[in-house]
Amino acid sequence: MKRKQSSAFITTRKGFCYLTVKVGRSNFNIKRIRNYTLEPQEKRDIRRLYPDYLFDWKKINQQLAEKREVCRAYRSRRQAPRSAERTSDPFVTVSYDPRTRTIYASDACNSLALLDAVLHIERSRKK
Repeated sequence: MKRKQSSAFITTRKGFCYLTVKVGRSNFNIKRIRNYTLEPQEKRDIRRLYPDYLFDWKKINQQLAEKREVCRAYRSRRQAPRSAERTSDPFVTVSYDPRTRTIYASDACNSLALLDAVLHIERSRKK
């Protein structure tokens, strides 16, 4: 009985795509694919290096396109804008004078810091 010729397929692991073949119950990565594309010369080299496997390039390109779209959707949903990561909140100093019951803030524009200070003072007074 002749063994069925194994075919290659695309897998992804830890953010990278691999051209993979199944041998027995295990998967083996033949090539790591960059930018979700395979150049014609790479295809020729793979076919020459692995003559025992069936490469259906139409199916492989379709799988790469699907992986590209999934990855693009995941990255756009997951990442915050890079400019927002680098900008930090300005340092705000808040002090409270208990005799006059006055709150002083170095940045009057940052009302959230002022509100946070007032709430902190109120909680400490109740204890």
